[in-house]
Amino acid sequence: MKLKIKKINISIVGTGLMGLQHIKAILKSQKANLHSIVDISKNAKNLSKKYKVPLYSNVVELLKSQNLDAVIVATPNQLHEKHTVSFLKNKIPVLLEKPISDNLKSAKKIIDISKRNKIPLLIGYHRRHNSIVSKVKNIISTGKLGKIVSANVLCWIYKHKEYYKEKWRVSKGGGPLGINLVHDIDMICYLLGPIKYVQAFTTNKNRKFKIEDTATVSLIFKSGALCTLNISDTIVAPWSYELTAGENPAYPRTNQSAYMIGGTKGSLQFPNLKYWFYKKERSWWNKILVRKDKNRKDDNTLINQINHFSDVVIKKTKPKVNGNDGLISLKIFAAIKKSAMSGKKVKI
Repeated sequence: MKLKIKKINISIVGTGLMGLQHIKAILKSQKANLHSIVDISKNAKNLSKKYKVPLYSNVVELLKSQNLDAVIVATPNQLHEKHTVSFLKNKIPVLLEKPISDNLKSAKKIIDISKRNKIPLLIGYHRRHNSIVSKVKNIISTGKLGKIVSANVLCWIYKHKEYYKEKWRVSKGGGPLGINLVHDIDMICYLLGPIKYVQAFTTNKNRKFKIEDTATVSLIFKSGALCTLNISDTIVAPWSYELTAGENPAYPRTNQSAYMIGGTKGSLQFPNLKYWFYKKERSWWNKILVRKDKNRKDDNTLINQINHFSDVVIKKTKPKVNGNDGLISLKIFAAIKKSAMSGKKVKI
């Protein structure tokens, strides 16, 4: 006879793009239950009726509710501190959507409150919960690629006009660097280790908002490896993690790759998992072989993250992506912004 597992009651604060995906993930999870929704939008009212859960107009109302175990904060970056601190002070574990905040001072405050109250804080870099990423991490860690020499990351997408009707998306921290590239920064650090220097160039010539629409970033890792990150939300192209991983049904999958990582013994591209190598002598005059992984898709990533969050809440495990991870990504992001303004290399 199977014992019935008590599900963790999670509230969603903010029902934008990621908030909706978290709701869907919770509904599919065997470990979590949708407790409620916090939002003031018309769509939130519809969601409340559809899923038959309470709707609260603010955090204060939610904190008065019963049987609340944890929350997912998916509000605009500028509101992360205000909302997250409220929950942490009330001993409620938080899964905070990336980035941790829109500035370093705010991020440090969030982490400090979490530590002081001994309440779990997880950052929503959900890609670390993808089984494909776990495979890539293992391939690199076991030395299959040899010494990592260089990497290339592409994030070319085209965002429609409707996307920018939300004012926060055209304000500080709302550009593709803060919204999209922070994921890639966390990912490449997770795979290749700490970064020593960054140099970046940005432009807003296409959309003409105050925030950037295109950027190139060069990274120098402490290991000596180099990496180039290239991002734009004004390019029609199939090469971005969102469009290649197949982990989020909101994005049509292109079956291409967005990452290329090269070492002295071989190279790897993913999410379209292909491993390139020589069978005998390593020489460009010899035929290079390729091995493809059949399992090139994991659409359970967000569910995996919810299950992990639930395990953290019941103290079964520790956060896979904690506040310090979020702070590191934000520091790198701040250095990128500083470099873009000065045109100089910036030390992390």
